[in-house]
Amino acid sequence: MVQNLLYQMRVKLRAEKANLASVSMESSGQILLKYAAPTEGSEATRLPDLGNGVRGGKSAYWITVAKDEIWTVKLLDVLGKIAGSGQV
Repeated sequence: MVQNLLYQMRVKLRAEKANLASVSMESSGQILLKYAAPTEGSEATRLPDLGNGVRGGKSAYWITVAKDEIWTVKLLDVLGKIAGSGQV
């Protein structure tokens, strides 16, 4: 239980550093990293794909996890890349 709590804290801290509004799992099995909606009057540009199953959209990233990957490790890795790159 403590390990799960610590994992959740790492996800929340990295998501906050990346300015994400939410992190969730879709029914399709993809992980959705969503930014807040752009303010009215501003134009949203498409986020770049990050490779290795990470697709960018106008205000979100979708992470596809392969059968041989561990989703918890991949999520932290992607969050770290986004937070470290300053992508918004």
